[in-house]
Amino acid sequence: MRLAVRSWFIDREGLQMKLRSVVLFAAGVATGLAIATKLAEDDEAIVHGPQGVRTANPMMRAISGRTAMLSDRATVRSLDVIRRARVAIRDRMAEQGYDEAAWS
Repeated sequence: MRLAVRSWFIDREGLQMKLRSVVLFAAGVATGLAIATKLAEDDEAIVHGPQGVRTANPMMRAISGRTAMLSDRATVRSLDVIRRARVAIRDRMAEQGYDEAAWS
């Protein structure tokens, strides 16, 4: 069933609808390109890559190097403690029986 009243602006087969579709498509492409270029710009507030700025004070370099070494050792030790605790829990639960799938 077709409506008896047809508008010249709503005609789907006419030139007006095709032109409107092209204009809307072009506007969408232009908007997308504008957004893409805006998102691709680098932010000046963000530092990219190593800067090569070193402290001139050798004492500060020694302290920062030693701090990094202590931090690495602390990380390794904490992971070892977690592994030992997990093994101890597993051993205690082995006496009672448990599902192996829960620990894998």
